[in-house]
Amino acid sequence: MCTDDVCEFTLVVRQARTMTYTGSDGKVNGIEILKNGSLQDKYSLSQGDMDGPIVPVEETITADGVQRNVILVNDQFPGPTLEVMEGAQVVLTVVNKLYREATSLHFHGMYMRGVPYMDGVPYVTQCPILPMHSFTYRFKAEPAGTHWYHSHTGSQKEDGLYGAFIVHKNGIPTTPSLPMFLQDWWHDDFNTIDVDSAFMEHRGPGRFYIPWQNRGFSFDGNELTALNFKSALINGRGRYNNNSAPLTRFEISSGETLRFRLIHAGAEYTFRVSIDAHSMTVVANDGHDVEPVQVQSILVFPGESYDFEVVGDPFNSGTYWIRAQTLWAGKGPDVEPEDRLQEVRAILAYDNAPTDEDPNSAMQTCTENSPCRVLNCPFPAFPAGSNMECIYVSDLNSTEEYSLSDESENEEYFFNFGYQIGSSVNGRKFATPKQPLIFKAPYDITPCEATCETDGCTCTYTAEIPLGKTIRFVLMNLGFGSGGHHVIHLHGYDFRVLAMGFPEYNETTGRWISENADINCGNDNKCGMPSSWNVARPNLNYNRPPTRDTVVIPSRGYTVIEFRSNNPGFWLFHCHQTTHMNEGMSMIIAEALDKLPALPYGFPTCGDFTGTEKPPGGGSGEATTDASKGQSSVTLVELEQIQLIIIIVVSAALSATIAVLAVVVYNGRVNKSKKEKLETPPAAPKSLEDTVIMED
Repeated sequence: MCTDDVCEFTLVVRQARTMTYTGSDGKVNGIEILKNGSLQDKYSLSQGDMDGPIVPVEETITADGVQRNVILVNDQFPGPTLEVMEGAQVVLTVVNKLYREATSLHFHGMYMRGVPYMDGVPYVTQCPILPMHSFTYRFKAEPAGTHWYHSHTGSQKEDGLYGAFIVHKNGIPTTPSLPMFLQDWWHDDFNTIDVDSAFMEHRGPGRFYIPWQNRGFSFDGNELTALNFKSALINGRGRYNNNSAPLTRFEISSGETLRFRLIHAGAEYTFRVSIDAHSMTVVANDGHDVEPVQVQSILVFPGESYDFEVVGDPFNSGTYWIRAQTLWAGKGPDVEPEDRLQEVRAILAYDNAPTDEDPNSAMQTCTENSPCRVLNCPFPAFPAGSNMECIYVSDLNSTEEYSLSDESENEEYFFNFGYQIGSSVNGRKFATPKQPLIFKAPYDITPCEATCETDGCTCTYTAEIPLGKTIRFVLMNLGFGSGGHHVIHLHGYDFRVLAMGFPEYNETTGRWISENADINCGNDNKCGMPSSWNVARPNLNYNRPPTRDTVVIPSRGYTVIEFRSNNPGFWLFHCHQTTHMNEGMSMIIAEALDKLPALPYGFPTCGDFTGTEKPPGGGSGEATTDASKGQSSVTLVELEQIQLIIIIVVSAALSATIAVLAVVVYNGRVNKSKKEKLETPPAAPKSLEDTVIMED
């Protein structure tokens, strides 16, 4: 933990293989999981693998026990946890040692106020960091809370490039805390899955994707994802196909309060997190404090975080399962029942509990007298008789007050996240700029034409908002192309969650019947811009509504959020489900572009090169070569105008100085010559020839 005013870090990013061990001699060997869970080094020799010694679990990257590529940060997976105090100046250098990939780093939840070019989004706020290069991020650590850092380039986050970024508010906390990273996991790197996708701009065969009728669905009749579930990890560990790979172990003492910082760093699946025989008291969401709420489990979507506390029971001992299960209820849109469990586990262990045995605890049984309370439901209710109660995220109360602004200060915008033309926002798939928007106009983007509103398109979709207003976003998942819950993250701000609207549903089964009718989607039922409320706007909660930076939009429903526009910049606004974002469910929120701060001197640039570029003062802009000397001279096109002016002025001053010195030296020599002539009498001529003046 850094408690200084300035905190400096270096993160080295590189690739490695899971299920390997590096010996003291630097040699890397594969490892094998024995039946008792031990890890054995396997020496690779010409005659085949040879059994080696048992190796320490903490010195290996096992993932789920299957070998594949992984991205490490400072040789760790997940990356190291960074802890600073609120208001500290962070100086963090990323060193890219990936073999062939550029990278970047986004600090999820940080405002980046005054330094929007440090937000870490390639081609929006910076050029990506090239292999074997580095980039230093400098920003103020705010707000306080549980946050995290992750790559925003390609799908590197899904392959391991992430870690916790904790900002403490009032000194060192007294309650011990531990990050708990959750993610789904495949046995191919996610870039391979992107290339394989049949939904990307350049379509692949889709071998990782499941036909519609065979996909997993939750009980409410909504698709989980098009991707086949393979495995999952908690803090980088899990088990594939019931193998004996080591699991993450969290230690607790009787009577101790332990704070878990739960962060979903994964790509696709929503997980329900619970701990056998223990309740969970939620005290924060996305790093912002809430009034404590006791629950049996939490539904966590990709990009979200929750802080919850667990108290060590004085009467408990031994070990207990920590479970994270997907919302799988059946196959296909008819939710055909199928006995399938998709989960990952970790272990909560009390003092002196055995380290070589798995827990034998059972998940809590939900009864009528003791129902299970579940936080963050994206649906109206669980099926009748399940004895499970929903707590919506909009029902949480912040610990900080929030006042209703004057309506004249409000700006309201409607954004529909859906599949009108595939993953899109208001029918527009996002086209990445060719050079960072932060470089200002002229922008190298794909413009959104007028026909995008009716026909859909692929463009660099941007919505400009004014400075110093209360901005209200109505986030919709309605109309043609709706279906599936979306989890949306806004860079550069946090916001208050004022309302959530759900579809009509069958109270017996919990399945949706018809979409929410509060919003008028127009005659074409596309729910783009402009949309409007059908009648009066529903009641918005201004009684300490929760503060977040990532929120769920219920399928066939909506979520209303509100924030103050106080941060000029270009801010990405996107679905945090990886396939949706990569396919185009993103846009830019641009605030007060005339107030953008200047870029630091030497800020890296990028863009296309055609060979036809001209220098600012005209000319060919070509480099010239002196063939006789084998040397090349660079034209002034590489120099900035201010640099040219300085060079010209200095050169002129030097020339004038040299000229003055030359005149002084010349005059001095002339005066000396005249003096010598006056002081020396002329000699008598020796002959007539001595008096003749010789002509030149």
